Amino acid sequence: MFGINLYRVTGASMQPRIPAGSFVLCMRAYKRPTLILGAIYLFNHPKLGQLIKTLANIDSAGNLWFKGENNESISTQEIGPIKRCRVLGKVTWVISA
Repeated sequence: MFGINLYRVTGASMQPRIPAGSFVLCMRAYKRPTLILGAIYLFNHPKLGQLIKTLANIDSAGNLWFKGENNESISTQEIGPIKRCRVLGKVTWVISA
């Protein structure tokens, strides 16, 4: 991933914030990004691959906890803790379907 990349969102887990079939622009996370609770990030999950989710919490060990935006999304507990190094970028723009 270089600079800014375009991704298509599949599934309804981020609705209504990001409708299914929308495109998002992601700004690459160079070095150690400043993370903002409530912002949307693209990250590489060790089992599920690339996911786009909302940052819900940063625990005392520095682990990141993500969530979807509706009940159809995989739960925060199922996603589990994510290391900061797995964050690929921040969603900076949504092009709704």
